[in-house]
Amino acid sequence: MNPHHLRSFLAVHKHRSFTRAAEEVFLSQPAVSRQIRQLEEGLGVALFEQIGKSLRPTDAGRTLVGEAEKILGGMERAAEAVRTHRSAARGSLRIGASTTPGLYLLPPLLGRFRQEFPDAELRYVVENSARIERRIVRNELDLGFVGSPMANSELTAEPIIEDEIICFASPSHRLASRRRIEPRSLEGETWIVREKGSATRLLFESWFATVGGTIARTIELEYPEAAKALVAAGVGISFLSAHGLRAELRQGRFKKLPVTGLKLKRPIFVVRHPDKRVSPVTDAFLSTVRSHAGRRGAES
Repeated sequence: MNPHHLRSFLAVHKHRSFTRAAEEVFLSQPAVSRQIRQLEEGLGVALFEQIGKSLRPTDAGRTLVGEAEKILGGMERAAEAVRTHRSAARGSLRIGASTTPGLYLLPPLLGRFRQEFPDAELRYVVENSARIERRIVRNELDLGFVGSPMANSELTAEPIIEDEIICFASPSHRLASRRRIEPRSLEGETWIVREKGSATRLLFESWFATVGGTIARTIELEYPEAAKALVAAGVGISFLSAHGLRAELRQGRFKKLPVTGLKLKRPIFVVRHPDKRVSPVTDAFLSTVRSHAGRRGAES
């Protein structure tokens, strides 16, 4: 299979549009249509079907997505195996992270790394864990940092930093002065929560269910900073990573709620593809992260 055809196929699958796919791969729309047609003729199956104005992948098309990602990712990893001989000072590093490590843990480490290797090329994205894993498979990222176990068995994960989930409220909230809070007494509260699928939310709701609690009244938000803004305004209570609340708790802007039995600790994982060679620049950044994790462990 022609790798150019596979890239066009993945772009069409992503955008559900030949026109937008053509913009992504820098080709004309007829050229992309021709590549997809040639790919379908070579495989002997239809990869997309037009239903009204909607373009959808067929079952064969959905099957090809994963295989195409593996093929293109493998080709990129093979090329990069040669590039790993470059020094860390001149290398490039593409890092992806889910929300908690992406917003609160990695930025200061990236700052330290930049000071030591100012000429290294850095790319950084923050997305949900599933997207980070997929981009590693496609070799669009060198390293991923996520707060939940991997869904993709092809990748390797190493626990590297410990995180803790805590409940918090505005200092003016009626629960803020309590010395002890039973979990069941929180059922009537309004919860400011992350979107469904968030690793933090899944972990907390799973624990809450084990103690007989149910989160009934919720306001869902995509970003933790928005959740903190609503909690600060007294709209409700929430739960987040302790790393993301350290400054506000120290400044007295939030109060940690002493919920009985709540000890939710989890590792933050660094995720890699096992077939990808560790370049000098990747190894240097991992050393920075491990050094930081070691100091935090000594402090705790």
